Amino acid sequence: MSLLTNIIKSMRIKHWIKNLFLFAPLIFGGKLLIGADFTKTVLAFLVFCIVTSATYIINDIADRKRDRFHPEKQKRPITSGALGVEQASFTAVLLIIIAGLLSTCLDIPLLIVITLYVLLHLLYSFILKREVILDVIIIAMGFELRIWAGAVVLRIIPSIWLQLCVFLLAIFLGLIKRRHEKISLYAHAAKHRDVLVHYKVYFLDQLIMISAALCVVFYGLYTVSPDMVQRIGSTYMAYTIPFVIYGIFRYLFIVHARKKGGDPSEILMSDMPFLIDILLWMVTVILLLYFGPKP
Repeated sequence: MSLLTNIIKSMRIKHWIKNLFLFAPLIFGGKLLIGADFTKTVLAFLVFCIVTSATYIINDIADRKRDRFHPEKQKRPITSGALGVEQASFTAVLLIIIAGLLSTCLDIPLLIVITLYVLLHLLYSFILKREVILDVIIIAMGFELRIWAGAVVLRIIPSIWLQLCVFLLAIFLGLIKRRHEKISLYAHAAKHRDVLVHYKVYFLDQLIMISAALCVVFYGLYTVSPDMVQRIGSTYMAYTIPFVIYGIFRYLFIVHARKKGGDPSEILMSDMPFLIDILLWMVTVILLLYFGPKP
């Protein structure tokens, strides 16, 4: 396998789907149909994809010894030794520089968000991932910064309700990932990730249920918030709540019945009912926001 192939594989391009959260401020901010704003968001998305790939490489470097205990992660180029640490480090630094330069050209506030994301990830990779509960919260904060990256290029402040929904969803997904690691690795769980020794499956299940419930509740409150009602002229956005409930329940079904949960991107692209639900939710939200009744 060539050097370039190993670098591309280490960039985890399929995980760029997580950066689609950058489009939330564009859609919910009512700017989807404005060409200039759409272009800015797409460019911010591409910049964030570059910087997230850099952080994935950094994480693989930091975890290369422990990842050898994971059946899937041990195949990654850096973990397996196919891509050297020096080559990987150079690639990560280069990607961060490129992202920094591009974000500077696009919008200085985006550079600030990008910098905060890199610093947060460095803290996570080398220190905070060993702290129980805090490790999952830090991951969720990374998704919050994705929201802010999409907002700053549009010069808007994202709704606090939107931020809470995304934060809780990220907590939900992060806890499920910890649960999957705890069960699938079993005896080797602590060797792969220190913090897993503190997590018990029953405890994780409790936290997952709490975060799932809060996610649905806060999304429901968001759909009937004064700002949303004023924007679309009705409470019709509440009719999108069933899509969210089904999505949460479907994800839990996949976790418990199919023993998955380690990679949300894989679940999204492999489970057709789940994917259809998300697409229907998205289409319904856009129709209500842009083509529904107005005040």
